[in-house]
Amino acid sequence: MTVSQERGGGLASHRGLVHISPMTNIPAPSREVLFDLELFVDWCTRTIATGANYADYDAAFGPMSDALFPPPAVGYLRDDADLRRRLARCMSRAVWKQTPHPAHRYAAAALPAPERNAACHCGSGRKYKQCCQLIERDIPIVRMNLLPYLLDALPRKRWAELSDSRIDRDMVAHTAQEWSEQGRNKDALSLLEPWFGDDTRFDTRHELLFDLLLDAYTSLGKPRKKSALLDRALAHGDRDIRSAAMQRRVTMLADDGDYPRAWALFAQAQRSDPESPSLSHLEVTLLLSQGREGEARERARFWLLRFERRRDPALADLIGLLRNVVNEGGKAFLRVAADRDPSVAEFLDLWQSVPPITAQYTLQVHGDSAGELRPKRGLKTALALWDDVFASIADSPLQDAAGGAVWALAPAWLAVLETHPQLWNAFTVLDEMVHAAIALPIAGATGIIDELLDRGEQVLRETIRANAAVGLKLEWGWLDNRPALNLLGGRIARDLENAPTPENLERLEWLVRTLNPNDNQGFRSALLRRYLELDRHTEALAFADLYPDDFAAMRYSRALALFALGRGGEATTALSDAAQEYPKLLVWLLKPNPKAPRMSPLGIRLGGDDEAWIYRREHLDLWQRLRALDWARAVAASRRR
Repeated sequence: MTVSQERGGGLASHRGLVHISPMTNIPAPSREVLFDLELFVDWCTRTIATGANYADYDAAFGPMSDALFPPPAVGYLRDDADLRRRLARCMSRAVWKQTPHPAHRYAAAALPAPERNAACHCGSGRKYKQCCQLIERDIPIVRMNLLPYLLDALPRKRWAELSDSRIDRDMVAHTAQEWSEQGRNKDALSLLEPWFGDDTRFDTRHELLFDLLLDAYTSLGKPRKKSALLDRALAHGDRDIRSAAMQRRVTMLADDGDYPRAWALFAQAQRSDPESPSLSHLEVTLLLSQGREGEARERARFWLLRFERRRDPALADLIGLLRNVVNEGGKAFLRVAADRDPSVAEFLDLWQSVPPITAQYTLQVHGDSAGELRPKRGLKTALALWDDVFASIADSPLQDAAGGAVWALAPAWLAVLETHPQLWNAFTVLDEMVHAAIALPIAGATGIIDELLDRGEQVLRETIRANAAVGLKLEWGWLDNRPALNLLGGRIARDLENAPTPENLERLEWLVRTLNPNDNQGFRSALLRRYLELDRHTEALAFADLYPDDFAAMRYSRALALFALGRGGEATTALSDAAQEYPKLLVWLLKPNPKAPRMSPLGIRLGGDDEAWIYRREHLDLWQRLRALDWARAVAASRRR
């Protein structure tokens, strides 16, 4: 479904050239006043909002005509007072006919169509066909959505009236979408929430409003309300709404990194509505977000052939996108973003011309420590300029959890990157560019994120090689080392979304066993899991023993390593001890079909339900493959006795 109306289309708008406070207190026009379409519409809709009938509306408009449609400024067009009066009257009639009327339960209020040979309604004395007929045909207001103006004139508490009225739902959707694009997400929420006050609206007719309300919850950081709305939609919706709700759940799970459940729910959505075109976009997006570009291209080709056979014009945009994914992979999504945003286009251009990788840092090697990463003189100067730019972004009122200011203020940091290309070898800059790419709400950003993380790793390896620091520690305690370690950690986090390979295992071992053995970033549990997945159980146990009396995940996985090695008595003791200190992990591990707990925005609670849920999500398949769950149940039962 698309909404085609465009607010403000047709004439130039000059808000602020004429000030209006109370509706009747408009200052006398001056010869320097230009016509302001928004002011004109605003006055008309505010009058309509009072509940006036057309006779009163028209009578009130007469004395206001010159103020709302003033003569042209000196030096512009010749003033034709008669034509201007007729234009003003025709436009006021158009606003009346296009505005949802509170007095008519928010339906438009029609006016009788004048007979061609009847006297014109404007009062000129001429026949309608010789006067205003041609003017009314071309009035630009017929291409405007006037609901936003009306709502601005009504108390917010009355907006709820729309949900039980005769309003055009497309008009409501367009208004909510426009407000969201303007950053008026709270207003969009107030407009949309009443439509789903009960469970009777979860049907195809309200699907767009449902989607927009979910978007508003996302923008305002209201995950609980979003989740509750999805639960209601799944329980009470028709097939289309249930399919849309399941697809939303899929994206939420993928955003949380829970790809097994995301794909399971995707399969359920596919069974529920196998002909839904949006499934193609969702599947390709999921694959790209996991870095599975080859599979994404293959599935895009499958969907493309399927949709081309339908010959449905409504699928033209989707077909075009799928064709581009077949040819370009994730870059197809980036190209769409670049077409919409010049800053994204400039960023991609700069990325295509990055300089070669060179070591721009020195290290102070001492014993088994590489010491602190210190930028060389030229890079240090460029970094000072860069830091000035990003300090302003961090303090910007546009900044939000999604990185809103990063792209809103992109011209500033793009200019620094263009004039100082050596910054592409700076860990701080690469780290911040990863976060900028993450802030792009497109699947194609995944490829750029991976490329940035790869470059960060390559710069780090070259820097360590050039400083003769291979095999030494790069401690987290030095603040200037953290961006480099963050980049490597980000690369590893991406690896952990897929099956282990020799390459990504080496990367993980390099970080945890060489560079940062204190593991300030929390990757030791992931390395232990990798050893177990690869059936390297002896190495797993030896590694776990490097961190005695560690947190829950390490202790449970150590017990699993003992079990896999056939050391049953020691394994039982280790699991019992772990469950004694962290009982919830064992409970969640053995739950048959648990629902994810509420995650705290403040972080993971040690020994809490959220930590237990994450361990289950990441390790359950491993416990099942090693046939360890029955043993775990026996341990749990013995603890209850």
